[in-house]
Amino acid sequence: MSLVGGTRKAAFAVVATTADVAAFAGSLGAPAGARQPTTYPIRWLTRPELVDLVRDLAADRPGSLPVHELQTVEMLSALPLDRELSLAAEVRRTDEIHLALDVAVSDAGAPVARLHAVLRLVP
Repeated sequence: MSLVGGTRKAAFAVVATTADVAAFAGSLGAPAGARQPTTYPIRWLTRPELVDLVRDLAADRPGSLPVHELQTVEMLSALPLDRELSLAAEVRRTDEIHLALDVAVSDAGAPVARLHAVLRLVP
């Protein structure tokens, strides 16, 4: 049975700790104390809650590997550090080989970031 057209949603809390953001910046070659990388929230796309949604919507293509074909991060405000943020995600199976992920991150209801990714299911 095809899962094309299927949609799954998840909502959970995330935290960007000062130490994690600094380590991420360092992994990109930024010097200590540099500005926060705006791509930091992309790390949350690998959270188990989202991986499970992708697996569920790719179940009709066993053995396929979801490969990032496109991803964007739009920061709407500075990333709050060391406090709980809300992440709401929707994953859609758009065709036989693609999934689209749309994620909104908020801080007490105020928008912080929007993420979009397209995954290709590679056999």
